[in-house]
Amino acid sequence: MKKFVWGAIAALGLSCATIASAAAQTLTLKMAHIYNPGNIWYDVAEDYAKRVAERSGGKIKIDIAHSGSTGDWPQAIEGLLIGTNDIVLQSIGTLDRYNTIAGIEAYPYLIRDIAHFKAVYYGPIGKELFDEIAKKTGFRIIGAGYRGARHMSSNKLVEKVDDLKGVKLRVPPLKMYRLTWEYLGASPVPMGVAELFTSLQQGVVDGQENPLEVIQDQKFYEVQKYVIETGHVIGAMTFIFSDAKFQSLPEETRKILIEEGEAAMLAGTERMLEMEAQYKKDLESKGLTFIPVNRAAFQAKLAPMTKDFPELADWVAKIQAVK
Repeated sequence: MKKFVWGAIAALGLSCATIASAAAQTLTLKMAHIYNPGNIWYDVAEDYAKRVAERSGGKIKIDIAHSGSTGDWPQAIEGLLIGTNDIVLQSIGTLDRYNTIAGIEAYPYLIRDIAHFKAVYYGPIGKELFDEIAKKTGFRIIGAGYRGARHMSSNKLVEKVDDLKGVKLRVPPLKMYRLTWEYLGASPVPMGVAELFTSLQQGVVDGQENPLEVIQDQKFYEVQKYVIETGHVIGAMTFIFSDAKFQSLPEETRKILIEEGEAAMLAGTERMLEMEAQYKKDLESKGLTFIPVNRAAFQAKLAPMTKDFPELADWVAKIQAVK
């Protein structure tokens, strides 16, 4: 009887040790983002987690806190520094608050079109830029997903640059966006997205600027009349890591996270390209009027802005030179 008991205890101990060993070999990473089910970037995050799990044979798991359940995007990124998050899905330019180099993603009229977007972010200049962002901000970014061009929406009709005078325009709380619209003659109001709908509804601001996907997702068509087709930024979403944490991971793990992150973002890019035209049709059906503008005139008015970002001058030139 004693032999049986001790044998059972030994077997149980061996079983527990096996389970513990398997658990120790599984790396779980916590991802946070603000996007809701049904949104394209919610799907991109899910796709990344699936790709990484399959590629690693289940040894790398990504747990996702979506819909801002752990805080807004600035809080989520701060969480990377204190270890409450391992990955955040957001635009590259959101790291502007840590160093201006990341703000180049939102530099107006820098990326010409989708071919230029891919050539920049997935070519040698992109790798060099991502390394520089990691060096200057402490954050490692992986992949670039086309967000769709940013346009202005407004309750005031804007057909030319001079029509922007006096327009109160909500902008993200980042220097690049604020200065862009100051140069164009508007009155930018830095504000978080959580309070934007109510601010538009109550006339606190006249308009805002975002990709069509955001205008649709946030239902701004309920409180706006026009979409001014400025196309002033072709922005990029990305997966953001603490670079120190990322570099501490095994080389094979880093390789999987990079390659599958790039694949997920490129898949998201192709899907966004398909969806962008549909967003326009949907928004028109909901009552928004699209106003074409002379983008060259907008771009010309922004030309002096380079003097406000001398540290980005070389990067602007390098990116513009990419064919």
